[in-house]
Amino acid sequence: MNTAPHEEDPDILIGRCYTYARRFPLVMGRLPGGGRLWGGPYTIPQAIVIVTTAILLITIQEVWARFGMLGNVAIAVGLPFALGLVVRRMRIDGRHPFAVLASMLGLIGAPSAGRIGGRPLRALPEARPLVGLCTVSWRPDEPTAPAPEPTGAPVPAAARTSDVLSAAGSLLSARTKKGV
Repeated sequence: MNTAPHEEDPDILIGRCYTYARRFPLVMGRLPGGGRLWGGPYTIPQAIVIVTTAILLITIQEVWARFGMLGNVAIAVGLPFALGLVVRRMRIDGRHPFAVLASMLGLIGAPSAGRIGGRPLRALPEARPLVGLCTVSWRPDEPTAPAPEPTGAPVPAAARTSDVLSAAGSLLSARTKKGV
């Protein structure tokens, strides 16, 4: 039995990229009895456009129906299916028009400054200056202790901490005695 290269070495990563040709949209086109819809299969956006256009044409029939019986039927049937074919072929960045419309509405409704933690970002009421204090002191009259020479053995963390704390405590007590 042949083994694939990724089965022999678990450290090899395999990546797969499915192009647009491999993405199959949800379509309607088969009748339950085994027949096919005329002009189908239709995607969901196509079906929405066809049904909406047909309902709109029937609703405002008195505005456009001036071409006799044959012309009116041709417009009432042909226009929805023609718009459905346009929607089938229309792609904006590889997406159907309703996805693009939803994205545009989302951008229009989004806060202009963005969101943090799901809530709209608001500007601070006013600019506040950052105030801080930094003191540098130098005392040449105090002798400094020479640094201990490094040895091969590491110094335990507890010993380092206690040395630092005792040095800080002695500095603090010296400052309080001088009234600084």
